[in-house]
Formats: sequence, C-alpha cells, structure tokens
Amino acid sequence: MRYFIYFFLLLSMSAHAGNFFPPEYKTFPFNEGDLLVSKRQDGMFSVNKILKVDRFDIRKGSAINIQGQRFVATEDDFLLIVSAAYGESEFKSFEDASAAAKEGKWKMKVGHAPNRTTGAAAGQTLVGHSPVKETELDGYRQWRQAFERGEAGVF
Repeated sequence: MRYFIYFFLLLSMSAHAGNFFPPEYKTFPFNEGDLLVSKRQDGMFSVNKILKVDRFDIRKGSAINIQGQRFVATEDDFLLIVSAAYGESEFKSFEDASAAAKEGKWKMKVGHAPNRTTGAAAGQTLVGHSPVKETELDGYRQWRQAFERGEAGVF
C-alpha cells in the first residue's frame, strides 16, 4: 500500500508539470552527498559535492532569476535547483582527484552555489558519496531564505 501511495504521488506530481521550463531542468542524475570530479578550464581536476536537490514549484505569473535574467512563468511548472560545493583546481589527474574525494582530502573553493540541473551535471563524474553534514548547509540556508524572498537567483 505504501508503494502504491508513493507511485500515485509521483504520478500526480509529473501530471502537474507544465512546459515553462525545459524537461532537462526537471531531472538530475546525482544525489545529495554525491562526490563528483570535473576537469577545469586550466586542465586541472577538482572535487565537487552535491549538497541539496530541491524541487521548486513556480506558479504562473511568478518570477525567477536565472543567470541574472528575470523570467516570469507563463504557466504553473517546476524545476530542480541543485546546490553544490565546488573544490579547488588542485589535481593533475582524474585518478588523483577521485582518490582525494574518497579520502576526504580536497579543498573547497566555493561552499555553496545554486545551479540549474544542466549546469550542475555538465562535465561531472560520480566517484563516491559522503553524507552532507549540517555545517555544510550554512550557505545553502542563507541562499534559500533569500531565494524565497525573491532576492537571489540560480546559475
């Protein structure tokens, strides 16, 4: 019975999805706590961590700031916003970055950045998992409060 209710809830959530946001803004291949490695423009590798994946329902007529532009929803819809911590470009190889992620030996450069799913997933490779600690969510909490007041946006 529990699974039936869960299935029905998921089905009804997707039935209420509109077309204001593109479909790729509504799915994300990683989970909270996932450790990812990406290659940076300087050729070095970094470790990044997914802190939160939130679904935000945006009502018709509501505004959202995406990459510095204000968009007003033409219909009810939702998108996922991915909050992540980004590491320094400090590793010469993917293997070194992967090992550092698993050992918890990487340097954080940005403690929190809110992204659309497409930007948060681009160029990322899953290498491990580490539960998100409450202390890692300080920047997220500040952003979330500002976002809900309409004072912050998404990259």
